[in-house]
Amino acid sequence: MYKPNIKKMYDRNKELPPVPPIFEQDKLITKINSKLIEEKAGPNIVQLVEIKNPRRTWISFEYHLDIKYKIGNKEYKLLPNSYYDDHKAPYPFEEQLYNRLAMAQLQANQVTLNES
Repeated sequence: MYKPNIKKMYDRNKELPPVPPIFEQDKLITKINSKLIEEKAGPNIVQLVEIKNPRRTWISFEYHLDIKYKIGNKEYKLLPNSYYDDHKAPYPFEEQLYNRLAMAQLQANQVTLNES
C-alpha cells in the first residue's frame, strides 16, 4: 500500500498559493442563515456564526476553514472542515457549506423528535 511522505507534503504546503477569496464572509453568513431558516425541519434551527482561518492542504484544490455554528445556545465546530475549489468538485463551496449545515440541522431535529 502507498505510504505518503508526510514531511514532503508539509514542505510542499509552503509552496501552495493562498486560498483564493471565494466569499464575502458577512454576505455568505446572512445568505446561508436565511436558507437554513427557510428549510426549517423542526424546532431547532442551525445558525452559522463564523467562518475563519482559511488554509490550504497539501492538495492544491483542497483547503480547510474553521466554521462555527449554533443550535440554540450551544456552539459547535463543523467537521470535517475540508472544502474544494476545483472545477471537478461536485458542488461549489457555498453549496458544500449549506449541505453540511442543513444535515446538522436535520440531525438536531431528529434527535429532538426521538427524545419526545
